[in-house]
This record gives sequence, structure tokens and C-alpha cells, in this order.
Amino acid sequence: MRRWEELRPEFEQREVQVVTVSTDHPHEIREGRSAHGLQALMLSDPDLVVTDAFGLINQGYHSAPPGDDTEALPVPTSLLVDRQGKVLWMDKSKNYQRRSGPEVVRAALREHLD
Repeated sequence: MRRWEELRPEFEQREVQVVTVSTDHPHEIREGRSAHGLQALMLSDPDLVVTDAFGLINQGYHSAPPGDDTEALPVPTSLLVDRQGKVLWMDKSKNYQRRSGPEVVRAALREHLD
């Protein structure tokens, strides 16, 4: 999540709104938001409705903490969506513990928005 804050000036320059979707419940999102100083719009999707709509449910590996009742977790994914809802770019993580770096997102911004 911190990588999005690193890119905030570039997002603002291009009028990009960052929205995150998480399986966390709203109170968990609020706690994490204040702990990390994140400014993105953060949505809760504990039932994986949004995740499933994009076909991003990871059935192969469950990495939630003990006691988490989530049956599956999302594949970590970054999307660039235009104002009409068309997906311009998608970066799906092959390893649930690793995300692409800011340089990958910068390249997508340049390719699709400049």
C-alpha cells in the first residue's frame, strides 16, 4: 500500500483516484489506514463479490491469519480503469506476497494516460 502513496504526486497530476479492495472488514481497514497514513479510498469486500466479478479469487492458497473465516483470498492485482469503467491495464501478482514495484505502475500510467 505504501507504494501507492509514493506515486501520489503522479496520480494527482493525471487525476487518478486510487481505490483499494480488501477482504478486511471496515473496522480493520480504518485501523490500518490510520496506522499507515494511507489516503486511498479503501473498500471492504469480505464476501469477495468485487474480487469474483474480476475473476481474481485465488483458490490455490489461503494465506489469511488464523481465525480468518475467508474461504479464499484475492490474487493481488492492480487495475487501471478509465472513467467509463473500462479496464485499461491489469497487473496480477504471480506470488501473493509480492507486488510489482512503482516503476511498473509508472510505465502503465505513461502508456495509457499520457
